[in-house]
Amino acid sequence: MIHRILLTAVALLLATSFSAFGQADPQRTESRMSSAIDIEARVQDKAEDWALGKQDLVDEIRDVQTTITWYEYNIKKYQIYIDRLNRNIDVLRAKKLEARKVREGLEPYLEDVAVDGLEAFIASDLPFDSEERKMRIEQLRNVMNGPHNSLAEKLRKVVEALEIEASFGRDASATDGTLVLNGVETDVTILRLGRLAMFYQSLDGESVGWWNKQAKTWEPIDDSFARSIRRALAMARGERIVELIQVPIGAVKQ
Repeated sequence: MIHRILLTAVALLLATSFSAFGQADPQRTESRMSSAIDIEARVQDKAEDWALGKQDLVDEIRDVQTTITWYEYNIKKYQIYIDRLNRNIDVLRAKKLEARKVREGLEPYLEDVAVDGLEAFIASDLPFDSEERKMRIEQLRNVMNGPHNSLAEKLRKVVEALEIEASFGRDASATDGTLVLNGVETDVTILRLGRLAMFYQSLDGESVGWWNKQAKTWEPIDDSFARSIRRALAMARGERIVELIQVPIGAVKQ
């Protein structure tokens, strides 16, 4: 800036020198030179200030552009995330609709097929734990008819009852009871072998019999099976190690 001011001053001095022959007013000439130099200095200062302001503005614009680029990147990223969420929402809505259809079909099935079917099965099954099993069916019906019971609770109770019934086919039991045999109440021990067959043995050990599934009645069997039934009772009570025995499972010839 100083170099430029000096050049301006020299130019004004030369111009004044050439005009000095026409009019000799040194004071006036000096005033004009001073005024011109001052104007040039102010202009130069403003130019430098503008240059600095321009650089600041350029830096600010660059920062704004960087920020815009960052926001555009995040907008694209979040848009992908939103699209994924929308797809998940659509899938969940479809599953919810499918679950509603399953519920509408499953609840009647549980009551009409599972509970009614289980009750019919128990009625045609071997006659053991009859009161307990009937009570379980009654409890199932109460759960099914409960307006505040969820479908999950109803399903859980049905599955639980089915599992209990299924377990009866995998075990053996020996229980004391009373049967009417030939019109006489007789104290006996009843042997259940899973769901294959049920036998009885009188407490004195003199008579043995079995449950005839077709006739749905207790019938005596040949005394030759008495020893095998005694051994089976001991195994069912855990008093004897498990071993193979011969007992009648199908039709018995008297």
